[in-house]
Amino acid sequence: MNEINFFVFSFIITVVTIPFLISFSKKKNIFDFPEGDALKIHKMPISLFGGLAMLIATDTIFLFLSFWKIEFLFVTLAGLIIFALGFYDDLKWKHISLRKPYIKFFFLIFCSFGATLVLYFSGIKFYLFPILVGAGYIFVLINAINYQDGMDGQAGFLSAISFLGFCILSFISGNPFSLAFSLVFLGAVLGFLIYNFPPAKIFMGDSGAYLIGFSLALLAMVFSTNVLSHLLIIGLPLFDGVYSNIRRLLKGKSIFLGDREHFYDKMLNKGFSVEKTLALSCTLQIFFVISGIFVYIINI
Repeated sequence: MNEINFFVFSFIITVVTIPFLISFSKKKNIFDFPEGDALKIHKMPISLFGGLAMLIATDTIFLFLSFWKIEFLFVTLAGLIIFALGFYDDLKWKHISLRKPYIKFFFLIFCSFGATLVLYFSGIKFYLFPILVGAGYIFVLINAINYQDGMDGQAGFLSAISFLGFCILSFISGNPFSLAFSLVFLGAVLGFLIYNFPPAKIFMGDSGAYLIGFSLALLAMVFSTNVLSHLLIIGLPLFDGVYSNIRRLLKGKSIFLGDREHFYDKMLNKGFSVEKTLALSCTLQIFFVISGIFVYIINI
């Protein structure tokens, strides 16, 4: 089986699907509107169906692959649970004035445990306290990727670099499941980035950020015996996300209300352009991923 085909098909499906979803956004007037929300830095209404395009691409291939490995059917179901919450968030809670932090917190925990249970029964799990740790990883990473989705290209490029890192880990370890999974998501994210590169024509939305965060948590489960390695490969979104949550909690703020104090925000505030900030973020992410791969190799 030539896994590279999965990457190509995922990329093509995403690239072809997005223009139709942008057109649908225009017909139904479903956009991410910046007016009245201080956290939004874009000026024009932007479609937020990028996550839906990635879901269509990845699930189409995963359903096909489920005839090869049944685990892909469980992966599809678990991902849908997380995606559905993010999609509802995009449609109902996207604007800061409509957010309901406590309700959102409950459903994030509930859906994280639900997705973890689905993966657990498929055999995809952490080796230690699998349900609790798995749900914790999903919860942390879907929020971590979402935090990075505040600047064009940021979340997409960082996650693409992580998926490439997991592709390399999968190849080294001889794991065909994680290799196919990583390649499918890498293709979908790169296809999305064609339209999300500054200036963005579409956003991934919370639905896309949650889907990517879930997928990275799943890959962390696959490589859970080497903790430092997979944490480094997830890299900057994880470290910035954990720091942001600690910072907000110490200030007595909800972790769901957001702010403009992330790493990329600080670079922008220092006068860096979006492109230079993106280049710096990607350079750091590449460093983390290479470090993670090196840690994995020396521990084989």
